[in-house]
Amino acid sequence: MQTCPKCNITIRGNKKCCPLCEGRLNGEGEDGAFPVIKTKPVSTTTLFRIALFIGVLTIITLGFLGFINISWAKSLGLVSMIIIFALIDLAVAIYYRSNLLKLFTVEAYVIMLGVYLIDNHIKAYHWSIAFVIPSIFLALMLLTVLMGHFNGLLLGEYLSYVIIDVLLSFLQIIPIRLGQNPWPYLAAGCIAFMLAITAFLLIFRFKEFKNAAAKYWNM
Repeated sequence: MQTCPKCNITIRGNKKCCPLCEGRLNGEGEDGAFPVIKTKPVSTTTLFRIALFIGVLTIITLGFLGFINISWAKSLGLVSMIIIFALIDLAVAIYYRSNLLKLFTVEAYVIMLGVYLIDNHIKAYHWSIAFVIPSIFLALMLLTVLMGHFNGLLLGEYLSYVIIDVLLSFLQIIPIRLGQNPWPYLAAGCIAFMLAITAFLLIFRFKEFKNAAAKYWNM
């Protein structure tokens, strides 16, 4: 404990001089009465704002360059699109970081939308429809079921994710019927796999499925 011989007072903590007379103190300092809370030097929100500002600044610069040289406009537009989806992806990761299942689900749909728009922009023969989107659907369904199983979740806790995945996977029928999918076998196999998973849940876990349905839709 520190004392000031001039003011004849006792001072708690660890001070360099007396707060009254600013004279030298006797004794040894001690820890403060209250713990010091360490704060993060940069918060997650600040990091996202920095990334957002850099992304917007890059898009503005690319737009200015495209205005100067029209021949660059297409490639600069592609880069701008990639930057926008990277920022969206970062925002999703920050917002849903506490719920891994929801994080992976939303991230998967953001990626599917991104690759589809990029595919249309560069006219890459619909590679996203034929290969990327069906593969992501398959991986997402497997990941959802495995995470639910190994984390000991009840079916009702991840049933909504399964249903959304199954319903949205049927959208792959549209490009197949329109003749836009150059290799429809993977998409068709993806839809069949989704239906097989649904059938498995209905047959082998019907009671949990029924309870979950009653909870969500008041059946």
